[in-house]
Amino acid sequence: MNNDDKLREQMKSEPVPDRLKPENIKIMLDNEAPKKKRSGISMAGRIAAAAAACTVIGGTAVYSLNNGKFNNKNATVSEASIQQDSRETGTKPAEKDTEIKKQASYMSGAKNYDQVYTMFKEAKLKSEKEQNKYKSDDFVMEEADEDTVSAAAEAPMTNGGEYTGSTDAKGGGFGAGGDTEPEVPIIDGELPTEPKTEPVTETTTEPSTEPTTETTTEAPTEEPTTEADPEHSDTYYQEQDVLEADIVKTDGKRIYYIGSAANKDQVFSNFLRVADVKDGKFTGHTSIELNSDFGDNENINVIDMYIYNDMIAILGTDSYCDESDNYYYTHTFVSFYTTDDEPKLIDTYKQDGYYNDVRISPDGYMFLISEYSTCSFEEIGGSDNIRKYIPCYGMSKTFGAVEAEDILLPNEFDSALWLNYSIIGSIDLNKSGAPKVKDIKTLADHSGCIYCSADNLYSAAGRWENGNTTDITRISIKDGNIEPQAGCTIDGYVNDQFSMSEYNGYFRVAASYTEMKETFHRYSDDEGFIDGLWNRIKGENNGYYSYETVKQDNRVYVLDMDMNMVGMVDGLGINEQVKSASFSGNMAYIVTFRQTDPLYAIDLSDPANPVVLSELKINGFSSYMQSWNDGLLLGFGNDADDDGRITGIKLTMFDNSDPNNVKAVDTVTWKNDMLYDYDWDDLDGKTEKYYSSSAQWDRKALLIAPEKNLIGVPIGLDEYTYHNDGYDSDQKYTSSYIFFSFEDGKFVKKGDVTSVSENDSAYIYYISLYNRAVYIGDYVYTLAANKFVASDIHTLDITDELVF
Repeated sequence: MNNDDKLREQMKSEPVPDRLKPENIKIMLDNEAPKKKRSGISMAGRIAAAAAACTVIGGTAVYSLNNGKFNNKNATVSEASIQQDSRETGTKPAEKDTEIKKQASYMSGAKNYDQVYTMFKEAKLKSEKEQNKYKSDDFVMEEADEDTVSAAAEAPMTNGGEYTGSTDAKGGGFGAGGDTEPEVPIIDGELPTEPKTEPVTETTTEPSTEPTTETTTEAPTEEPTTEADPEHSDTYYQEQDVLEADIVKTDGKRIYYIGSAANKDQVFSNFLRVADVKDGKFTGHTSIELNSDFGDNENINVIDMYIYNDMIAILGTDSYCDESDNYYYTHTFVSFYTTDDEPKLIDTYKQDGYYNDVRISPDGYMFLISEYSTCSFEEIGGSDNIRKYIPCYGMSKTFGAVEAEDILLPNEFDSALWLNYSIIGSIDLNKSGAPKVKDIKTLADHSGCIYCSADNLYSAAGRWENGNTTDITRISIKDGNIEPQAGCTIDGYVNDQFSMSEYNGYFRVAASYTEMKETFHRYSDDEGFIDGLWNRIKGENNGYYSYETVKQDNRVYVLDMDMNMVGMVDGLGINEQVKSASFSGNMAYIVTFRQTDPLYAIDLSDPANPVVLSELKINGFSSYMQSWNDGLLLGFGNDADDDGRITGIKLTMFDNSDPNNVKAVDTVTWKNDMLYDYDWDDLDGKTEKYYSSSAQWDRKALLIAPEKNLIGVPIGLDEYTYHNDGYDSDQKYTSSYIFFSFEDGKFVKKGDVTSVSENDSAYIYYISLYNRAVYIGDYVYTLAANKFVASDIHTLDITDELVF
């Protein structure tokens, strides 16, 4: 049967629908003619071409069932001349090379702002082109200009490649050429001149005598001047002397706690609680409402905190709508306060973007990381509008644009309709009461998690290329300077900071890799000639893509300081994902999960030849692991059944004294009691129980103190008791912080601090949630937003309470 016969047979089996009958074509032409052209031809043109294809049968218009393509000139197809698009064959992608790719990205800064703008424009055009890959090209009379993207790349800078704007500001000013500077919001002062080296405004070391606090309910006691600070817990640091932030800190004399909550009137506020403690008693306290220090901005959210060099550093985000350009801006900030009896604001540092992470290096520099997304390319309105696509930073009176040379560029931007930045700001904290900007770098078209050692910061940004890959950049942070040194691209996704480790001159990273096969399905093949043709006429879709997992596993890479791969082990946890990782010296412990919890012990003593020593499989998975002492590894996470369904929470102690035979020593579980199979007519009086823990997503909620043989776990219990055949229920929420010791190979419950709320508002639920505990001397302090509880560390008997 030739093509004409095939076409006639197809037309008989699939009658022409009413919408394509000749009498209706004119109506469609009239209705659709004004519509905007797509790919060089209007909707009316598509319908006209379709009418010709449908009404002329025979050699005039031939549809090839073999390849389904139309010739652009006369709506006919030559069987032999047109080859099938390679994207439509469903061919399996070539096998990935196990060698990692060296990355030249982020090694140099932009020449000027125009270079950033031009690369952004290219990425936007590329994104539009990729989005149009589904669009029909069968009736296109003119192809879009293929040189558009390359022309944008070669377009001259508006200032001839040289920046000629004002040099008053950091970054050479806010102009991109010419004599006129665009308007940029400045916070309470002038633009910075040289914020890298000297602050523009001198910050007095004497705090203001006017406190910014509201009321102090009880005057704190005076600090002892000679008595040594008692032994106390601290935030767990992944790397020794690389300080990490938390919502609670203590210096052994005072407990500092930050939070955000709505009050009983549903008014949202941020607060700092300061409590003086001694021998299990609260001897004074202060509560500070923080919003007034930010102009009573309602869009403030405090997130983390440090106590460092006699300063309280409070980190968070703030957002506001700039009426001048009707655009919503978000900053990450650090507000510095004194540690006086009544803390007073010293100064505030801001940089654009949402808070990602922070570290303080051993030499006294804070490195603040934020993620910033610009508005869409169309909203920028031109390269002169620097504020719309160049990040800003600085202290309260020196807030201005990042200099072009500090905007580090990849070889090219990924296709995007907006632009992402990772911003890394360095703040010198070595002079108490006078924090100042040291350095700034932004990684353009980059967003990821970070890991920090004493000398280097590593940024891991994931992306997709027929499989997930991660760009890793090593950045030197010595002396507060931010200097990218080397980069590479690995196959796989990096879960979090604990999946990375630097040790003895090598960088080790655990990653989960998924490779997909892409298959194109044409509508004409799936739906038949007529329906497939109608989809083409509308110009919406040529077809659709389906994706199939080709390969899914986990691996550990060992890289040198130049980001060259030295060794690798893969094939861990086939069809599973990394849930947690712990590196300890030459050993790595990796947990993957889908149905069971394989814990892999990997010997990295020979960096070129990593070896899997053992694999332990148990139900559930540990979302966090931390060394308890030599030979023991503590894990916390989710319990699961044999089918991989999450059934509750579990705390596990692993014996890793023999890496060739890692085993679980003891486990404590909190099992859900859910009504999975229920009868609506028989629910009256039945109760569901569901356990949760803030430590499942925030490991800092755990108290892990081997030196005190103390483990603290926050546990929440939701209980729903049903009435009236399941249409009504009573709710009770119990918040507990439960303490254990580990004795003779067993977890021993020492006691708990618990509060219960029944059918109360979200306000009561939130402020009564116990989410932290610290110890000072022989006492442990359990903390919630509205209450601090002191207990004897040995008996857990309550010795005092403080209600805010």
